[in-house]
Order: sequence, then structure tokens, then C-alpha cells
Amino acid sequence: MIDKEERVLHQNVDEVKHNAEALEEMKLYNAMRGGIMQGKKREKRRSYFYGMGVVIAAAAAALFLFNINDAPGTEVAEQSPQSYTATTKPWTDSAKFSGASISDRSFQSILDRNLIKPVYQSVEKNGLRVEVMGAVADTRKLFILYSVHNNTDQTVSHADFSLDFGAFEAASIGASLEITAHSSQINAGQTSYFIYTNNLSPTVDYPKEVTWNVMLYQTSGKGLQTNLSIPFELDPDMFKEQTRTLHPESNLIVDGQTIKVNQVLYTPLNTYVDLEFDKNNDKQVFSLIEPVLIVKSAGKTVKSYYPGIITADNSEVYSDRSQSTLYFKNTQDGQPDAATLKTFGIAALDKDQMKIKVDLSKKQMIEAPNSDLSIIESEEGAEAEKILFQQTFQKAPLNSIISMRLSDTFTDGNGQSHKTAGVNGQISRISSNKESTAVDKYLYNFGKEAVEYPQPLTLTIERYWNPIMDTQTVEFSSQK
Repeated sequence: MIDKEERVLHQNVDEVKHNAEALEEMKLYNAMRGGIMQGKKREKRRSYFYGMGVVIAAAAAALFLFNINDAPGTEVAEQSPQSYTATTKPWTDSAKFSGASISDRSFQSILDRNLIKPVYQSVEKNGLRVEVMGAVADTRKLFILYSVHNNTDQTVSHADFSLDFGAFEAASIGASLEITAHSSQINAGQTSYFIYTNNLSPTVDYPKEVTWNVMLYQTSGKGLQTNLSIPFELDPDMFKEQTRTLHPESNLIVDGQTIKVNQVLYTPLNTYVDLEFDKNNDKQVFSLIEPVLIVKSAGKTVKSYYPGIITADNSEVYSDRSQSTLYFKNTQDGQPDAATLKTFGIAALDKDQMKIKVDLSKKQMIEAPNSDLSIIESEEGAEAEKILFQQTFQKAPLNSIISMRLSDTFTDGNGQSHKTAGVNGQISRISSNKESTAVDKYLYNFGKEAVEYPQPLTLTIERYWNPIMDTQTVEFSSQK
């Protein structure tokens, strides 16, 4: 890695340090968002950490949301007719959203380059007013910016939301609602501003006529809820004339593993790089390490770092975990003439290492992919059916570390398959920027009966941080 690139790759040291402090808040955010999804009987959304930058942004903007159906004393307010208002004017409200800690890194650049399209359509009911102020979309991502004004004498909370495309509803997995303030509670006379973000699938034909739905909950008194719906036009391909596609000159080969880079798609919002890990590889590839996109446009060269990632785990765009999309924020206008994707390695495991064996009764590790993973005793005291794993990362590129994920089924010593009990997953991360080290703790609940199962128990690894450093590049051009 050349010195300049290394400086840039480590410029967010303070941000990464703060990420560890924000993990507890992130767990609260995920739990409360999960309550809403459970209330609608949707699939549980999993967190996918591609670099720790995503964690702090989501945690800092944590919304205190919950399942309205579980709130005691909740009543649906008598539904007076909605009062609609539409205003035709240019977008003028970037300042109301600028500087917010939004998890999508491209958002501030979108505001700075004035890419938001004005909507300014609102509804009012029961003294509550919701206005969709602006929106923007590019066939891969969409943002809806809106406000909630509380003209009642009670405090209300933003409780639920959805985007309706008519025949179907927008995906819940990967959807994000963030607020420019520190709480989703809106006091009497107050206006709060929200940003909704979601992924769009390039294979879906989205209609332009949509409806934004909001549920507001009165936090005092009888706890009445008010539902408001705002229909408006949202073009999913706003930048069709400004989009450019670049095609790879070859596959990306890292440590002998083939990564197919299907295309680079440029839009004014982001530059998207579609990846596919070849299933014939002898290693299971999980991610790229410190990917960098180098774009040439009108004689200038711009390097972009720290991409977001769209996967089968954090979106409904993909169902195949071998496919993913990196997206790099754009900081300037201008279509690219050529591009280079550079990676410093991959996180991967040999396919015969994709398992962990433990003796639950003895809390003993029998087999693991490497010595980085161990079993430790919980500070809260040992529970017979649970194991607390600890994974240590030495001299790690902190912006690229991915958390371990294990299957929610396991097999006993006789080969019988069982489902786990409760929720399993990463519960904390502590990192040291000075030493470039980090420590993850991962709790796994086998269920009370598992202690009596024939040992050892075998767990299947779905994702694991095992860095293989090998710097490689692939070139793209506008010609097929």
C-alpha cells in the first residue's frame, strides 16, 4: 500500500475508536427496529458490518421505536379526514438535514450537490402534519426526506412507517429511518425531520406512483395512534440520462480466488460495483479488504474509499450470498471514462474449515478455523446452554473487519440437526487503533436440551474474518 493510500485509509481513526463505544446503542437500535418488523410478521433484519463506519452512524441516529401493538393503553384515534396540501417550489431545505449522522455515507454529498428533487406534499390529521419534502432515487438507492409537525398539546412518537408501491410494499430488510434530532419523540409545537433510505433492485419494475405511510403514537394520555398516508410521484430512475456503465476487462483474481466484477454503474448518487464470488473457488470468500475505486473522468483521477455494501443479509436485492454490490459515494459530477477497482486482499476460509466444534458440557473448543477464536466465561455467569465466543483480530484493517456469523442450526455428535434457542450474534467489539487490534464477543444459545445431546456439537460458519493479504486490481472501460 503506498503511503498516500495508507494515510487516507487510516484517516477515520477517531471514528473507529468511537464505534466501540456506540455498540451498546446499536444493539438497542436493532432491537427496537426488530420489534416493528416482528409486529408486521416480517423477516428479522440482520446487521451486516462492512467496516465499522456503518455502526457509529446508525447508532448515533438511533430511533427509539417499538411495536405499537405491544404498547399498553394504545387506542386508534378517531380518524378525521386527511387534509392534503401540495406546493410547487424548488428544493430549498438541505440545511434542515445537513450535518445529521446518517448511516449512508453518500447522503451528505447528495445534499451538498443539490440532488434532492422537491416534493412538498403533506397531509394533516388530528393536529399532526407529515410533509414529504423531497426525494431522490437512481434504480439502486432511494432517499425520502420528510418532516412531522406536532400541533397538539401532547408529546407524540414516530412509531412505524412504510413505503407502498401500490401492488407491493418496499422491502423491510435494509430499510433505514433516521432522525436529525436525538429522539423520535416530538413535543407539542415541535417539528422533527426524518430520512428514509432503502435499496432498490435493478430487476424490479417500480411504479412512479407511491404512498408514504407514517404511524404516530401519543406518548401521554390514552396513547392514541394516528395513521397518515401521503401519495406522491417518485421516479426510481431520476438520472437515466446521466448514468454510465463500465465493463471489466477481466476478472479480479485474489489469492487464486476468482471474483467476478460484473459492472461498474455510475449515477450522480453513487458508483456501484457489482461483485460475484465464483462458487468454484476452493475458498469461501466473504469480502474484499480495503477496496478502493479509482475513477478517471475528464482528465482527472479520483480515489474513493470506505464503500457501503449491499448483500443478501442486509437487503432483499440478493438472495444468493455469493453476490453483492459495493457502493462508493460520489463527491463530484461528471461521468467516468474508465475505472480501476483495487483490493488489498480478501476475507476467506478454506471450505473444509467452515465449521466449529465444541463440547457444550465442558465449555471446550474442539475445532476452530484458527487460534483467533476461543471460548471465554461470561461476566454475567455461565449458563449451561450458552457459549460465549471471543475472536481476536491482530494487525487488522479496522475499516474492513467483518463480524462472525454462525448458522442457527447445529448438529450433535450423532449427526442429528437441531435449531438454536433465542437470538445469536455479536454482542460487543473493543478495538485499539494504536495496535490495530480488535476483539469481538459472540453469544450462541444452543437451548437447554443441548447439554444432554451427544457431544461434540458442530456449528456451520456463514461468515468469518480470516484476512488473506494480496493486492490486486481490475480495470474497467466504457467499451464492452
